[in-house]
Formats: sequence, structure tokens, C-alpha cells
Amino acid sequence: MLLFFASLLFAVSCNQPEVISDLGEKSYPLLDQDSTRVNFPDDFSGQVTVLGFIYTNCPDVCPAITANMKNVKDQLEDPEDVHFIGITFDPERDTPSVLDHYMEQFKLNKDQFTFVTGDTTTIDSLLSDLNIVAEIPYRKTSDEGKKLYFMNHTNRISLLDKQGRLRLEYSGSFSKPEHILEGINQLR
Repeated sequence: MLLFFASLLFAVSCNQPEVISDLGEKSYPLLDQDSTRVNFPDDFSGQVTVLGFIYTNCPDVCPAITANMKNVKDQLEDPEDVHFIGITFDPERDTPSVLDHYMEQFKLNKDQFTFVTGDTTTIDSLLSDLNIVAEIPYRKTSDEGKKLYFMNHTNRISLLDKQGRLRLEYSGSFSKPEHILEGINQLR
């Protein structure tokens, strides 16, 4: 009987994807789209977390990542234990009010979606811990003093389990929602 339970426990644990990065012992102080302090990932423990990495001035990939996250949420049968988070690459320009406007453009429900920003050091540390690359290859300042630039960045949606451990990664703009839904169900 003991051998049966040991085999069953092994089989169940084998269904979980390997831990890529454990953020469960770390805490990143951030601000959400409403300027409310968020401790990431602590404030989302107990939920499967879908992470999208974006910046609001992105002309192509980031809107596709955000739309993909929305499609996943819309196809999710029971969204109660899943939360969607957009993390900006560009805290210099992506203030809470800018993120709030971005969410409104996509008609994202604040009960299921949170978009976060923070100081550059914290964002850079978080991105590094998640192996996300974001760089500005060229900067220009307009005659009016506005900073103009685009960013080269990782195109990814990631899944954290309920303990804040990174378990699965997908191409952010190209992955089919059903593949991401399968991953969410694996982590439930």
C-alpha cells in the first residue's frame, strides 16, 4: 500500500513542469495602474499568474501579447484562481496612469488584470530574475523635449504557479491561447 501511494505521489509530481525560477522568496515593490502598491509575487500567491511583458509605446509585439493574454482569459472556463499581470519594460514612460489608459484601450477587467510599473532598479532586477531582455538601441529627444525611442525585448508570456515559481514560458505574441490554457490547467 505504501508503495502505491509513493508511486501515485511521484506520478502527480511528474505532471508539474519543472521550476525555471523561484520567485517565492523574493519580493518586488511595484505600483499598479491605480498607483496602489503591489508586492510581487506575494500579493498573487494562491493563484496561477499569467505574466506578459510589455511597454505601452510598442508599435507591434506588445499589443499582440496583451491581446493574446485577453484571449486566454476570455477562453478560461473558471478564472477564479488565475490572475493576469502586465509588467512594463519601460517604467520611465509607463506610469500608473499610462498603464491604466492602456488597460482601458484593451477593455481589461481590473478584477482579473493588473499592470505594474516601478522604479528602474526594481523593474530591471525583476526582468533579470525572469530572464527577460529589454534594451533601448537608440534614443532621441524631440524639439519639445519628449524622449523618443523603441525597445528591443523578449516576446514572452510566462506562467507562475500558486507559490510564485516560474514554470512555463510561451512566445507572447505567437502562442495559441489553448496552449497557454493547457499550461494553466497543469498548474492548478
